[in-house]
Amino acid sequence: PFLSRIDFDFVELVLKAKLTKVQTNELISLIHCTAFEQFSVTDYDSVCTMWDAASPYHAKVSLNPMTCYTSLTINFQVQFKKEPLWDWACDLLKDHHFSPHFVFDAQHLYKYDGQNFVHFFDEPWTANAFWDSQVCICYCF
Repeated sequence: PFLSRIDFDFVELVLKAKLTKVQTNELISLIHCTAFEQFSVTDYDSVCTMWDAASPYHAKVSLNPMTCYTSLTINFQVQFKKEPLWDWACDLLKDHHFSPHFVFDAQHLYKYDGQNFVHFFDEPWTANAFWDSQVCICYCF
């Protein structure tokens, strides 16, 4: 079933890495692109070097100790963004991959149940409050 040893090695790697169909197709298309471009990644260390070089352009993440108080006291390490949330949000808005996906207008969402379109909430913590306030602003002015 395999045309070459490299085909077998690739399929085995996909299986070991537990890649999804989408991830496998992305990897295959990247491999096909290497015929037209110079591929400079040589090993895991070069991947880490590239990430380290890119990290100054994004919000800092650090490993910090935290304590959880329940019936038992548990100490554990947690990674989180140490800089202010505003700076992190601004970083995300500047990123051309993320910024088109931000939605700042309230939306009513519906899905079809076979007979009717039924309104549903995807943000239970705000429900209709954001929608109502935005509609009120539009009609008040």
